[in-house]
Amino acid sequence: MEPENHQIVTNEKLFLAKVERLEQEIQLLQAQCISLKELLNTKTIHEEQLSQANYRLQTEILDRQQTETALRLLLDRLSSEKNDLEIILDTTTSHSDTIEALLYDRALSLAREVTIDGLTQISNRRAFDQRLEQEWQRSSREHMPLSLLLCDVDFFKRYNDRYGHPAGDDCLRAVAKTIETCTRRPADMVARYGGEEFAVILPNTLKEGATFIAEEVCHAIAALNIPHESSFVKKCVSVSVGISTTMPDRNVHARSLIESADKGLYLAKNQGRDRAVFNSD
Repeated sequence: MEPENHQIVTNEKLFLAKVERLEQEIQLLQAQCISLKELLNTKTIHEEQLSQANYRLQTEILDRQQTETALRLLLDRLSSEKNDLEIILDTTTSHSDTIEALLYDRALSLAREVTIDGLTQISNRRAFDQRLEQEWQRSSREHMPLSLLLCDVDFFKRYNDRYGHPAGDDCLRAVAKTIETCTRRPADMVARYGGEEFAVILPNTLKEGATFIAEEVCHAIAALNIPHESSFVKKCVSVSVGISTTMPDRNVHARSLIESADKGLYLAKNQGRDRAVFNSD
């Protein structure tokens, strides 16, 4: 082979060898590039994860700070309330007798408001209904008689028209007080039944005893000598009284005694008023 051709072949081999090395280097660089891209992607993912973790951590720190602030405010308020309660407790303890007395007085006042008639200051209709039922049941158990008086101020409407309502109120108060003076036993009860009507419950009282008290009521009211120029009976205030006595029975309602006394009152009015009449039905 000629020297020139040999040189060409040699140069060509060197060139191919260089090209081959360059291709290998390019492939290596490409592989490294891919690795770097993958590493970069991994780093990016880690960075996002760290960023999210940091955001959650910052949020949690903020929440804890807000919770701590709220707890501190709550603690301060509880401490203030505790001090107030301690003051109240000390005051209550040191004035317990006074507070207990006030509560007792208030309870009595409420009880009176429920059972006492505001005008006459005697028992009201509610107290009467309760007491009559109690006495009815007790008398039924003990086989004792029970009497009832129903008293009505004669021509009271004409009295109000003539003398005015304030005078009428004074009249009712005087009548109520007088009827009370005619009852002597603690078990007896005088109540304002309604308007100008009054009721008297007489436990363990027979017809004769009830009639005696009813007539005494009539005489005592007349003795007040309260002027009543508009009355068709007499020139002073008078009352009509219906009387009823029975042996209570658990199978009969207590209102039967009221109905019977009311019939007696009707008879007293029909016979001319200013009198007491026993209903013998």
